[in-house]
Amino acid sequence: MIQQQISFCTTSDGVRIAYATVGDGPPLVYATGWPQHLEVEWQKPVVRRFLEDLGRGFTLIRYDMRGSGLSDSDVCDFSLGSLINDLEAVVDHLGLERFPLLSLGDLGGPLAMMYATSHPERVSHLILNSPFARGCDIAPPEARAAMIEYVARYGFPMAEFVDAPEGNLKALREIREIGDASAPRDVQVELMRMEYSVDVSALLDHVSASTLVLHARGDTFVPLALGRDVAARIPCAEFFPFEGAGNGPVAHQRVIAREVRRFLSGILRVSVQPGSEEFEPGPRPDGLTAREMEVLRLVASGCSSREISESLVLSVRTVERHITNIYSKTGARTRAQATAYALARRVMATPST
Repeated sequence: MIQQQISFCTTSDGVRIAYATVGDGPPLVYATGWPQHLEVEWQKPVVRRFLEDLGRGFTLIRYDMRGSGLSDSDVCDFSLGSLINDLEAVVDHLGLERFPLLSLGDLGGPLAMMYATSHPERVSHLILNSPFARGCDIAPPEARAAMIEYVARYGFPMAEFVDAPEGNLKALREIREIGDASAPRDVQVELMRMEYSVDVSALLDHVSASTLVLHARGDTFVPLALGRDVAARIPCAEFFPFEGAGNGPVAHQRVIAREVRRFLSGILRVSVQPGSEEFEPGPRPDGLTAREMEVLRLVASGCSSREISESLVLSVRTVERHITNIYSKTGARTRAQATAYALARRVMATPST
């Protein structure tokens, strides 16, 4: 059974953040938009199935935002800038140079858009589920005030925004348990206020990453029109509205996982061997790493360093470093010799039919 690995890092303002990695493949970074709990989520079948499906073929990277889950709880700054610090700490600690960034709702959308515009060189693809640009557009003032009061008394009603099949009480109970374990109510209130006051509308025109915007037509928290507006204003955005009610991503896990994989198929195509997702390569010759094998296959296929960098979501400098390592380990001195080496040892990818 696949297991997640939990580690810790520290933000620039001294907050310890817990993050989890699971899977084996190119990185997929999940920008946390609401308090969760890495361990409790992984223990709940309804969420674990979603995470395993979502991350299939990737190394899925999740983290507990400050004040929640396994991260430091003694925190008072929950501004959008501080939440960006959490994301930056995880990405920097893992040494990620370029990666797709995923948000599944709540503050994740504004956070991901802000990070993508401030670090355009690092975000290769942006995926936004149920996004909005201005929190004040989510609901009228009286409805926002009522929600904040409710959260202060009872916590955020996560299960109420999940369109679970009637009678699926176990799934709803699991979702409530995650919410109860995630963060105290005072933290949730601060984040709820932040969500209603955030405004990233001025950033939309500056998002340069290829973007997929997903939105349920019957979203009960963020109106469909807000997601459509985000997609219309981001230059390279694809809008994918889908049938369904509720707001929680678990309610729409099949369509979300499917569309994420479709949108990122170019990354998966060079990381999962063609012909079978269950292909297992043989022993790696001459101590080549898995990444060096990927680079070698693309070199032997005639790809330039720039093309390899785009396919593997790496910088050109990193690709060139891998090629240098390949030359050193194989004795090749040119791309032609590296291609001959790949052919002789049958490490070339076989085109799928």
